[in-house]
Amino acid sequence: MILRPGWFYPQGSGTETLLMRTVGIRDVVLGSGACAAVATGGAAELRRWASFGLLSDGADLVLGLRSRSLIGARSAMIATLAPLPFVAAEIFGLTRSRSPG
Repeated sequence: MILRPGWFYPQGSGTETLLMRTVGIRDVVLGSGACAAVATGGAAELRRWASFGLLSDGADLVLGLRSRSLIGARSAMIATLAPLPFVAAEIFGLTRSRSPG
């Protein structure tokens, strides 16, 4: 989303490009924090990063669901589906961090 924002959303204006890049930056920061937590072996730290990521991406998903009247059905579907892989990864991370062993 940082390097090729048009791949995720048709570029109609500089505002959309900027929005996609800011979302990409947020994802890099949250993902890097979670990866660092995994690398250091801190389960509590991983849960914290995954929880914040899940909160953020869950809010994006809900906003996508509610945006049809603003941006049309196709764009709303893209906005809704885009965070799903991140939500799944965060749920996996949270589940893994709570598993024994």
